[in-house]
Amino acid sequence: MALTVEGLKKSYGNLKVLDGVTFNVEESEFVCLIGESGCGKTTILKIIAGLERPDEGRVNFEGVSRVGFVFQDDRLLPWKTVYGNIQFALKAMGVGDEEVVRRIIDFVGLKGFEDYYPKQLSGGMRQRVGIARALTVDPDLLLMDEPFANLDARTRERMQEELLRYTKGKTAVFVTHSIDEAVYLADRIVVLSPRPARVVRTVEVNLPKPRDRASQEFAEFRRELYRSLDLHGK
Repeated sequence: MALTVEGLKKSYGNLKVLDGVTFNVEESEFVCLIGESGCGKTTILKIIAGLERPDEGRVNFEGVSRVGFVFQDDRLLPWKTVYGNIQFALKAMGVGDEEVVRRIIDFVGLKGFEDYYPKQLSGGMRQRVGIARALTVDPDLLLMDEPFANLDARTRERMQEELLRYTKGKTAVFVTHSIDEAVYLADRIVVLSPRPARVVRTVEVNLPKPRDRASQEFAEFRRELYRSLDLHGK
């Protein structure tokens, strides 16, 4: 296992957010965490990334030395260009490899936009910069917190398609509240209850990739998943 999450509990004052969350992620597996808004999905990611400490439980890594994080809001530095924002991640590690930055920019389809500032970019392009910034450090584990939630439907679908290309062979944990998005992206879906979150069930998505949203197989899997999910844990 690349990642093992065991018995995470977390409260903020009297607000109990996590109630013994346990799941694992295999190497090169794409896992989606799905649940209602506010159920604690972001808190789980922050604990995995070391940005929060759990009250109880632990996170174990195997063969993971670098973690990349893609936020829901792109969190780009407005005074830096596309190139500068992506290079910033490398500089934070004490590395200034221009070739790596150029290669990642080309990889995410931003060649020609190196000198643009965030305010000059569309929402989808800004998220590409955020993903590129996370990929630049060549992470062993990529964490993504609803990165496409603020995009229009068509751009969101296009970014999902591109994300699968970007993350091929990488271990990833992706937070979403969209069942359609989870079915399209995930090798396995971890279903969380409403707050305080606990794991209700895990679902293997046994549809071959790339997946066709218009196919009968995709529609049937999504329909059966909707029917079987019990987010309230009753």
